[in-house]
Amino acid sequence: MLHVTNGDHAADAIRAAGAPGPVLPWRDVLHDGPVPAGLPLAELSRIRAEFIASRGWASPEDAERSFRERDDALAAARDEDEVVLWFEHDLYDQLQLVQVLDEAARLPVRLTLINPAQYLGPSAPEQLRALFHLRAPVTPAQTALARAAWEAFRAPDPRGIQSLLETDTSALQHLGSALRRHLQQFPWTTDGLSRTERQALRSLADGPGSFAEAFAANQARESAIFLGDSSFLGVLADLGADPDPLVTWDDGAPVRALAPGVTIASVADHRLTLTDNGRAVLEGRAAWAPRTDRWLGGVHLRAGESGWRWNDDTGQIEAGTGRTGESASAASA
Repeated sequence: MLHVTNGDHAADAIRAAGAPGPVLPWRDVLHDGPVPAGLPLAELSRIRAEFIASRGWASPEDAERSFRERDDALAAARDEDEVVLWFEHDLYDQLQLVQVLDEAARLPVRLTLINPAQYLGPSAPEQLRALFHLRAPVTPAQTALARAAWEAFRAPDPRGIQSLLETDTSALQHLGSALRRHLQQFPWTTDGLSRTERQALRSLADGPGSFAEAFAANQARESAIFLGDSSFLGVLADLGADPDPLVTWDDGAPVRALAPGVTIASVADHRLTLTDNGRAVLEGRAAWAPRTDRWLGGVHLRAGESGWRWNDDTGQIEAGTGRTGESASAASA
């Protein structure tokens, strides 16, 4: 028996609960960085490893080795009698779940699913043992939905996700809300900010606060927490890109993503401040034009272009119109 789960915290908890067999942490932040369509697992894992290394979360060698060992462990599960999938209800886990289901369904092995609306890492051993005994066989409807979601998430056109959300997604009970949350990570039609970017700015609206405080405030605004502290620092770094940063450290220094010498522990107590440009965007007096390229699944959002936008009034994803308009500095001058 092999157990597959979201990461090391959950894997340690499952082991501590006495689950029979090895536990494989999937370890990938699929909501962050490129996840392009049309690639086999090995090639996609190479791209993901390069992205993880580029963010400073691991060395290139460690990232490549981690993905290779992970993929090999899943492939070897063809010799197991059962693969148990343990995934939570949030966006981070649901994206992993549809990827793993798409891949594991190819194996000649019994698949079972544990998909609670709770976080596995902090769960007590007796809670995890109870969940283990309640595991259910993966159904053909769940596999088909997972494959459709995985294809839509990796597509260069996010309207496939929108179309999927207009169908019945109840076979995977948490998938619909997770994919909707993913679409809210696109720039909004109102101000060019994603939901997470807006939440980050709001955490500083009443004055400077530490990175740890801003991160906690962001988590408190989520009904299903999915974003880790390293990804949140990356969000702040994007908002702090020149020219016209929306946020800086309290001393005026630019916010940087993880790099040699920059760790979460080293910046946790550093204080962040909203710039005049940031306040203008937050108050609706200007729109934000992202300064850095980024990927949301298979969609490549290019700096300075409106690209795809989320309309929160209609709950729809919309095509942009090219270059973005008025800058924050022009509006706040």
